[in-house]
Amino acid sequence: MGAEFDDVLADPARLLAADRAVVRELIAARGDVDGVGREVFLQAEAIFGDAEVTPAEFASWLLFAARATGHDEYAEGIAAAEPGMPWRTVWAWWRPANWFVANPSMNGDYYQVRHRLHEGRELIEVADEWRGPVWFDAETGERVRVRAEESLPEAPLSLETLGAPELYEFDLMAPESWEQATSFAAEEGTIRYLIAGNHGLAVLEADEKVLLDWPRGDGIDYSSSEEALPDPEPEVRRPTGPLTAARVDDAFGERHVLRIPESELPEGLEHPGSRRYLREVGLPTLWMCHGAVFEARTADAMCPPAGGDLSGGGLPDGVTAADLITFGQVDYGELFLHRHNGSVHMWSLLDRRSGGKLVQLAPDLEVFTRVLEAVYRYSNACWHPYPVEGNQDTVAKTFLAEMDELAPGLLDHATPGGHVWSWFYAGITELGVDGF
Repeated sequence: MGAEFDDVLADPARLLAADRAVVRELIAARGDVDGVGREVFLQAEAIFGDAEVTPAEFASWLLFAARATGHDEYAEGIAAAEPGMPWRTVWAWWRPANWFVANPSMNGDYYQVRHRLHEGRELIEVADEWRGPVWFDAETGERVRVRAEESLPEAPLSLETLGAPELYEFDLMAPESWEQATSFAAEEGTIRYLIAGNHGLAVLEADEKVLLDWPRGDGIDYSSSEEALPDPEPEVRRPTGPLTAARVDDAFGERHVLRIPESELPEGLEHPGSRRYLREVGLPTLWMCHGAVFEARTADAMCPPAGGDLSGGGLPDGVTAADLITFGQVDYGELFLHRHNGSVHMWSLLDRRSGGKLVQLAPDLEVFTRVLEAVYRYSNACWHPYPVEGNQDTVAKTFLAEMDELAPGLLDHATPGGHVWSWFYAGITELGVDGF
């Protein structure tokens, strides 16, 4: 059934008509199965579970998974194949299962969602304590740039939604966040709802005529989405390749990124790679993970340590204070850049009896920043894992394995540098989302 099965996955109408258990078994049995249909099917079951639902409701799941993974053409095929869906995804800014990405990442209660007005259109604002606000066009989901200092007025309530049925009234299998769906727009027999949960945002649309005949009484059942599924599971996806300016902005928020013009680079910084990195890629100016807080110095404050700041006994052989340029700090030490070879160090105060010692954290600024980025990228999965992702310990091992691929031994707890790093990432590997 090789070629025929590939055709089933490629055709949303045929996939909807297929036996889900058989599809799941064939995907698991055939390691060579690839493509959009496979990803959408596996994500649908990873997000919503494997409960038996009607083809119309399963179409809602598939459409959501297609939107969340960016397969909009496939999503349109699903929409055309099943007109009787109880709800349809208009757009989704949502972290799919096994995707370890910086955004979306709506952890715990560290964010707020509001409806705003900007230049005549309604925006959905997500204000994150760590990275600042982002805005989306409520109609299309398009990311909108707004001046950070600009205060936007609240969008008025839509009178058309008064008396509209609430999504939680209907008997649906969906994640718990569907219970808090709020209606915010209604037009020509359709109602739009906003879903906000720890994995992201989504705007759903429901046809009032379809809802009239949909069972109600028991409400949203989220048990299926909380149960672990058998293999196979969605492929792991994460950013690859060197950091770019866009990737750094996305991870840390544009307002928290420093790029330094050539003429303003720290005096005495000779390492070409460090100069290019500070000039073109960028350094986060603020990074937080529970008790660990990193703050970068301003460009004019990046300078060699003052005489006597670093005791000679804490410096390794071959390194002098004059070789170092301070560029940031955390609660337990000052961070330095080696001006000749570009390596990153911390004057560690974790062992206060010694008075401090210089510990190398990374071979360069790129690796240093990628570890900080990875903590952000894995935070949502560590604190809010899908069943297929296992638990916090499982995700933590994936995080550590990726870092070992990046720089073998960098986070080895038995080394001085690895011990220091453990204080940075303990917030996602050992603590819960509330910091305990």
